[in-house]
Amino acid sequence: MELDEIAAICKEREIHTIECFFPDAQGVPRGKRIPTTHFLETAYKGFELANAALVWGRQCDVIQNIGYTNFDTGYPDMIAVPDLATFRIIPWRVGAASVICDCRERNGEYVAVSTRHICKKVADEALRIGYESIIGPELEFYLLDSSGAPLYEALECYSMERGALLEPVLRKIRSSLEEMGVVIEACNTEYGPAQVEVNIHYSNALEAADNSIRFKMAVKEIAHEFGYKATFMAKPFSGYSGSGFHVHQSLNDTQGINAFSTSHLEGLDEDLMGYYLAGLLEHAPIIATLGAPTVNAYKRVDDHSFAPTSICWGIDNRTVAVRAIYGHGKANRLEWRGGAADANPYLLIAACVAAGLDGIKERMRPPTRIDGDAYKRKELLSLPTSLESALKDISNDEFAKKLLGEFLEVFVSLGYRELSLWGSVVTDWERDRYLDG
Repeated sequence: MELDEIAAICKEREIHTIECFFPDAQGVPRGKRIPTTHFLETAYKGFELANAALVWGRQCDVIQNIGYTNFDTGYPDMIAVPDLATFRIIPWRVGAASVICDCRERNGEYVAVSTRHICKKVADEALRIGYESIIGPELEFYLLDSSGAPLYEALECYSMERGALLEPVLRKIRSSLEEMGVVIEACNTEYGPAQVEVNIHYSNALEAADNSIRFKMAVKEIAHEFGYKATFMAKPFSGYSGSGFHVHQSLNDTQGINAFSTSHLEGLDEDLMGYYLAGLLEHAPIIATLGAPTVNAYKRVDDHSFAPTSICWGIDNRTVAVRAIYGHGKANRLEWRGGAADANPYLLIAACVAAGLDGIKERMRPPTRIDGDAYKRKELLSLPTSLESALKDISNDEFAKKLLGEFLEVFVSLGYRELSLWGSVVTDWERDRYLDG
């Protein structure tokens, strides 16, 4: 989209404010609201803001020892340059539009620790070897009342009756997002009280990450309009299912045809889908780590929780890390089931695609598939079980270093910061258990 097209739309729709944002290190949207007149004057050159926004924690806590930027550098400005192709009207707020930005240095180069740029590089790598990475995000969240309790207490997965109670807010979410170009294929009640799962229509990797962050923003804001709170916290309640972020993925060839459509996975013949699958499994610990950036995220993972615990795959099997949807022709795809809902979508999607591409380049072969209950297979290698162990492993991993570059230090530093904060907090559980000791 050209700037004059945007100007015409803004005039026609009486848009007075453009929300310009980008994902921070943990996928939280950051940015500025800019009056339309000024946006149209400055969009090509972008706007300035402190580069601390790319390296701080979820609640803007800064860490001194990060090399990219710190107090010694003075946290200088970077430039957030709007990607005009992402311009969208915000349907639920009169007079507002939004655009996603790329973060650049003053010399015009992309900021190395920008997670959107990391995702874009991986998508471009796929194109260079002749494929478009196709991603279908699947996200879960809870709808809560003003006190923070689920809107209903029953556990009613796929319930049409319970779904009807949530339909007013869900209908507005679906219709508003579709008007923004983010198509929702389906939604349903999930395996927790007032928990919802939503399938976002597939698109290329970068667009899928963009759609995921727009989806989270829309869900939270529209829920608030109804007096509700939506949370993508990975494990908000003990005893109830955690919220996941599943990544459906395939590759289109230069003709736009699914390159997995003729796969012979069942016989483990050497083919593209098999190589890609093997790459996902080879780098599963890193994908799992980038898909679980918080202490809380690891609490959603347990046997028979529908969150995978081991490095394995199976055909249409929901107990494994990678579920192969096979035998569907052009709909053949692989589903990574290990992501938490609070993951940065740019990192999780980038990790999946990069791992799959590595499997193709190295012609990796997947192990024998798992049939039946993978949770019972204790001989399988485990996925990371805690943030602390995951950080130790990712710090020295060559695949992670290549994928993340300078951002690896940011991710690890923020992770250890989370551990430090968690370790210093006295919880209600501790008081209940030890106060009378």
